[in-house]
Amino acid sequence: MPAYRERRRIAAACLAALLLTGMTAAFALLAAVWPQSGERILQKGSLTVDASHAEQGYILARGEAGSKKLKLRITRGDETYTYDLNGEGAYEVFPLQLGSGSYGVSLYKNVKSNRYSKEGEVSLNVSLSREDAAFLCPSQYVNYTQDSPAVRASEELCANLTTDEEKLEAVRDFMTRGFVYDYVRALTGPGSYLGDVDGCFETRMGLCQDLAAVAACMLRVQGVPTQLVIGYADNNYHAWNNVCIDGEYRRLDVTAVLSGFSKDVVYTAERYY
Repeated sequence: MPAYRERRRIAAACLAALLLTGMTAAFALLAAVWPQSGERILQKGSLTVDASHAEQGYILARGEAGSKKLKLRITRGDETYTYDLNGEGAYEVFPLQLGSGSYGVSLYKNVKSNRYSKEGEVSLNVSLSREDAAFLCPSQYVNYTQDSPAVRASEELCANLTTDEEKLEAVRDFMTRGFVYDYVRALTGPGSYLGDVDGCFETRMGLCQDLAAVAACMLRVQGVPTQLVIGYADNNYHAWNNVCIDGEYRRLDVTAVLSGFSKDVVYTAERYY
């Protein structure tokens, strides 16, 4: 009888561990935000903005399809963020990283050389569900989907972890041990400064903006608010992450570890996504 009771106790403990693991993974999945369209559509000129889920820290925006270059400007107060917009007429996701308040969204089309004409402008009042909501979802600079390999890897890596501190350490160790900095591409020119989450994860190689985008993806889907920051490390144009742990942001610079940055580097943030 004692041996039988011991086997039952062990079986019960194993079942409880499995249930806890499943619940942890389920909670992480619920924490992830996946942008989608809705019914709150704002239109002016050739600009269309879907603000149905603005409280979650993002909007969808698009212009009309065409061959002319498009720019999107998102403004709140004295701060303005300018983005390139695709010419396919397809929605892209843009963050509302400036917090709750009144936003203006403007569309500009290239008409000649460096001249742009305003093609539409809408306004919206935003009340975020949490002030760091923009750093929990994908957007143009941190672009991933539910099918992204980095998302699946994050779910596996963090399946048994319960604190944001543990998740940060797991993602940092995973990336600094398994990725390399792309020195060849750095010398030949980065081209677009949008991070490539899927491409970087597939090759395990990237520039600073790619590495920062992958780290942001893996932490955001775990419900850990993570900024992709662009600015300067000393005099070098650079990208890194700020990760919110227990209400305070900590710097995570995967590139610094992979390329051997000096610990005395001075960081100057220019903008964040």
